[in-house]
Amino acid sequence: MAYSNTVSQTIFTTRRVIENAARRCKIKAEQLSAEAVDIANDQLYLLLSNLANQGVPLWCIEKLIVPLYSGVGTVALPTRIVDILNSNLRYLLQVSGTTYDTSTTHTVAFGTPTFVSTAGILWTQPSVPVAFETSYDNINWTTIQTETPLEGAGQWSWYDMNISVAAPYFRVRATSGTLGFSQIYLGNTPTEIPLARLNRDDYTNLPNKAFQSNRPLQYWLDRTLTQPVMYLWPVPNDQASVYQLTLWCHRYIMDVGTMTQQVEVPQRWYEAIVALLASKLALELPDVDGGLIPILDAKAAEALATAQAEERDNSPIMWAPNIAMYTR
Repeated sequence: MAYSNTVSQTIFTTRRVIENAARRCKIKAEQLSAEAVDIANDQLYLLLSNLANQGVPLWCIEKLIVPLYSGVGTVALPTRIVDILNSNLRYLLQVSGTTYDTSTTHTVAFGTPTFVSTAGILWTQPSVPVAFETSYDNINWTTIQTETPLEGAGQWSWYDMNISVAAPYFRVRATSGTLGFSQIYLGNTPTEIPLARLNRDDYTNLPNKAFQSNRPLQYWLDRTLTQPVMYLWPVPNDQASVYQLTLWCHRYIMDVGTMTQQVEVPQRWYEAIVALLASKLALELPDVDGGLIPILDAKAAEALATAQAEERDNSPIMWAPNIAMYTR
């Protein structure tokens, strides 16, 4: 018996999602007008956006490294962020050595092999793309990571190294433009302290919201209209300006792109997305038989329940009941 000998190689584009959903509404692909395709795109966008209200898809958990600034107690998160799942204050053991700078490079000679787990750049100009490199002889360099920061002058860019290799030389190199910075902070041995989340009442009842410390330990997340904002307490001071917040966040699914691009969902969710879109199109497209609506709604609910039931990481859980009131 012959098999394809491929797994997960079928490309399911936005066009195929829309056409499959339309066929479940008994509309052939060639019958879809330009207006109908626009409607389908809008409904697909609404569908994907609404999934943020129904749990946390595993592929939409994102790690953010957020810089702290002295005297600044508010942190505006990217618009793609829905909520914060885990939050920690992190500080590093700084590693240093003899430095050599050019217009495009910052080289540190440690003297002995030293690994760098995190690097921060405080820019004096708009940021430029950079490469992080290591060397054993200061001649031959190995690129371990490239980044394209978006920060401006006076802002930090922090990056965790995907590969931490102990080497006697470490270099930050601008891959284009000039490397304009006032400080490059290299560190390892990170220590992370969980932040406690406050509700609005607890935060507003704090007597001194401007109190400063090197260790912000609590925050209130204001989920405003355009983007979430963290209100830190205590407010970071000068010492905290080389600390970071490491946040694990729930973000939205990527926007619907062109008809030849893919919807940002894993293969196990394709059936649910097609079924849910068909249910929505049945209400939007005038040519769909109204008798199909309850059938499509039932199929969509079934497919969504099946997909959500598998949206788990299969890790063990620990229950820690609080029975202190019954013991001494």
